[in-house]
Amino acid sequence: MKKILFIEDEKLIRDIYQTKFREMKDVEVFAVITSDEAEKILLREKIDLIILDIILPKQDGLSYLKGLRQNGVNIAVIILSNLEGENYRKIAQELGVKEYILKTDYIPSEIIEIVKKYL
Repeated sequence: MKKILFIEDEKLIRDIYQTKFREMKDVEVFAVITSDEAEKILLREKIDLIILDIILPKQDGLSYLKGLRQNGVNIAVIILSNLEGENYRKIAQELGVKEYILKTDYIPSEIIEIVKKYL
């Protein structure tokens, strides 16, 4: 069974995608709001894919990802955010992000298809 760690602070977005991910075969989803909660999951689960928002409480997603990479965590990551801008994309690319997806550019079923490529 593949495991997804979904880090998203907006409840509506989290609920929609958590439901969609659970409809996928052989996938377990851990949905959290903060990087602190994500760390707890990473300590106890073997995660196959992280789906990460940039705007999060306490620590932003790119800073969190930078810390993961500095600690040798090389799990595949997809950014799912509303933040546009070449600077964000550049930083994400430097941190080895597989995809940088704007929430407003896709419907949930399209994002599920992208996610399947990395599981």
